[in-house]
Amino acid sequence: MAEHDDAPPIRASNADRADVAERLAAALAEGRLTPEEAEERLAACYAAKYQRDLTALTRDLPRPAPVAKAEAPARSPLLATPFLVHTGLASLLSIMLVAIWAAVPQVPDIDQGHDPQFQGDFFWPILPIFWLAVSVLVHAAVRMNRHRTN
Repeated sequence: MAEHDDAPPIRASNADRADVAERLAAALAEGRLTPEEAEERLAACYAAKYQRDLTALTRDLPRPAPVAKAEAPARSPLLATPFLVHTGLASLLSIMLVAIWAAVPQVPDIDQGHDPQFQGDFFWPILPIFWLAVSVLVHAAVRMNRHRTN
């Protein structure tokens, strides 16, 4: 006998009874039990006080197949923290550069009307914003390439 006779029996919980009832219902559906046997065992299942009583009800039934854990969906490499931080900082710097350009008084037109195509001040933030965008795109390409090779 595997159990110790001197150990106190462990009381069955409602969840234990529900698990055994599911196994019995599955055995009935598979044809392993007759409807009469299933009804008798289900009545005993719900009347069981101890886990050993529940174990006896399913002793002659095969163990259920283990449930395979579903793998978590692959997370996009573009949602990784370093890339998000890089993108956020590049966006913040771009906004700050545009704000500085808008806040600083514009330099008077040095051409003084000689060139009709050049009017107004040069939007200088476009140069660092361009390179910030290039750095984010290169970072994204590197992360995607690493993700494909792994």
